[in-house]
Amino acid sequence: MRCCFLWPYGCLFASEVLALRVERWVVDFVIGLMFSGLACAKTNPECLKHLGGGFSDAECYSGLRQDIEAANQQIYVRIRAGIPAGSSHLALLDGYMRSQDDSLKFCELQRDASVRWERQPDGSMYPVPYEQCAYEQRTIQNKFLSDLLGIGLESSTANLKPRGVP
Repeated sequence: MRCCFLWPYGCLFASEVLALRVERWVVDFVIGLMFSGLACAKTNPECLKHLGGGFSDAECYSGLRQDIEAANQQIYVRIRAGIPAGSSHLALLDGYMRSQDDSLKFCELQRDASVRWERQPDGSMYPVPYEQCAYEQRTIQNKFLSDLLGIGLESSTANLKPRGVP
């Protein structure tokens, strides 16, 4: 005699219940892997080669912008760590970062110009011009910060070399 479990769609036997539990576990595991990959995935820069004027363009620019913003934050922390405490350059660097964040609001001009100056409060109607502008702003910021970090690293290693050594 086989053991039967009541199920809303009929009677399941013990072996079928075990199979359902295993399948459920596998499904949960696969779903978990999918979401964990999305949480730490970066946008592939190849998307810039496939721009076509659709919403995927906005997703491409937005994803790349967010990746660059994270890189910029890391570079900023490294630069800031190299500036001596109490230096006026700390405030200058912090001001630069704030001004770059504030400059993104001017990207609304490109977005709104593309719809004959009608204000789109959430930007959902035409997000591509805004996202492209924000991506380009963050790319310029990244070059500036990377150059600044490179100069700082060169000067700190130059101070460590003995005199007369090139």
